[in-house]
Amino acid sequence: MTEITDTIDTMPGAVKAFVLHWGDMGGIWGVNRSVAQIHALLYITEHALPAENIAAILGIARSNVSNSIKELLGWKIIRRVPKPGERRDFYTAE
Repeated sequence: MTEITDTIDTMPGAVKAFVLHWGDMGGIWGVNRSVAQIHALLYITEHALPAENIAAILGIARSNVSNSIKELLGWKIIRRVPKPGERRDFYTAE
């Protein structure tokens, strides 16, 4: 399993501010805060992330991440990315 080295608290200030602000704006748009934060994280991250890392980075429940990913996939604004030798699904923003 990949070691998780980043959390929302250890991210650069601008990245943290972007993810948190995008989550706040999601509420204004009628989108769940967690869904918006996951989208922002995947949008700004250079590499695809598995759900476990998303949950750890944002400090939200794995089940919440799973449901949010399903919603984002349904909107087609994120996609699954296959990684050789990995059984987990990885995700990135379009």
